[in-house]
Amino acid sequence: MKRTDQREWVFKLIFQDTINKIEDTKDLLSNHKLSEDETFIVESINSYKKNFEKIDKILQDNAPKGMPKLSRVVKSIIYLSINEIYFLDIPVSVSINEAVNIAKKFSNEDDYKIVNLILGNIVRNENK
Repeated sequence: MKRTDQREWVFKLIFQDTINKIEDTKDLLSNHKLSEDETFIVESINSYKKNFEKIDKILQDNAPKGMPKLSRVVKSIIYLSINEIYFLDIPVSVSINEAVNIAKKFSNEDDYKIVNLILGNIVRNENK
C-alpha cells in the first residue's frame, strides 16, 4: 500500500477514535482488514494514542481565537499532521501537504484552508 493510502487510513482511524476510542490497535486493524505489516499505520496509531493529550493541547494552543468549532474531520486531519510532525519525524512540508490533500478529498469545500492555516500557525508558533 502506498504511503498516501496508508496516511488516509490513519486519518480514517483517528476520525473513528473521535467517535469511539481505540482500545486495541491489533483488533482495529483486523476489523478493517488491514495488515499489521502496514508499519506506518501501526506506528502512527500507536503514537497518536500515546500522545493524544499533547497533540490536542498543541491544536488548542494554536487554533485562532474566535474560530468556529472545528469539525471532527478537520480535527482528525490536524491530529494526524501534528502526530507526524512532532512524534514521527515526518518532514513538515510533506505532512502539511498531505493533510491539505486529505482535507480536499474528505472534508467540506474550503476546510483545506483551515487545515493549512492552523498547521501553519503551529509550525510558526512551535518553531517546527
